[in-house]
Amino acid sequence: MENSFKRFVSKHVIVTGAGTGIGRAIACRFASEGARVVVANRNRTNGEKVVQEIKDSGGIAAYIPVDVSQIESIHELIKNAVDLFGPVEIAVSNAGISETQSTALDITVSEWDRVYDTNVRGSFFFCRSCAHNMIDNTIKGSIVTISSVVARSAKGMTGAYASSKAAIIMFTKTLAKCLAPMGIRVNCVAPGVVATEIYNHVEQEMMMKKNSFVEWLIEESVRSGQLLIPRKGEPEEIAAAVAFLASQDASYITAQVVSADGGLDWCW
Repeated sequence: MENSFKRFVSKHVIVTGAGTGIGRAIACRFASEGARVVVANRNRTNGEKVVQEIKDSGGIAAYIPVDVSQIESIHELIKNAVDLFGPVEIAVSNAGISETQSTALDITVSEWDRVYDTNVRGSFFFCRSCAHNMIDNTIKGSIVTISSVVARSAKGMTGAYASSKAAIIMFTKTLAKCLAPMGIRVNCVAPGVVATEIYNHVEQEMMMKKNSFVEWLIEESVRSGQLLIPRKGEPEEIAAAVAFLASQDASYITAQVVSADGGLDWCW
């Protein structure tokens, strides 16, 4: 948690999907820079574990449960977060899920809806609610969404996930245009291959050994010349990009997508 930057001292930051992986790294990064962080997560055990990790490192954090696919849950999150730490100043829409390895022809309607409810509707509900809170309190805040490298290059078995992440990019740009007159910036980070729990179901579907899919994917991407930095990304590297976009170091940046993907060019 040690960090030479202290760009967010006393800032109120909410991060959804902050219980594991990239979300956890983002929450820890903001806390290390002095922010008061709301760890918003559906799984209480994971969320409270991250909060304790932050507190053990001298940071300030609180867990608030949320199901981003339910607008009532989002409203409750914002209310409770504001009661704890005051108006929202920075919001990171990170919560996301992927589908099973079904093609666009095979995926069920319920599975498609499940992915879109969390990834697209959830981001819309959360970002809009945070934006309204910022506007109501004349906060010139920052909103960062999380997309994916696959938003630019769909694979045959990721139709719902890839298209949902593409939708997040365009939502980010349209929201940025809406909020620009209020001084609120909105940007997006598109991670490349980072080892997180989102790949667990892929390994199960492909009958691969646990924690082996990412390494296999990296090897294939390097072998084919598609990955310029020949390794997987780390959650902390994505968190650094998010923190930059949320900070005043990026005060002249809005409606942009930063690809933190090692130069990955997935043109399969």
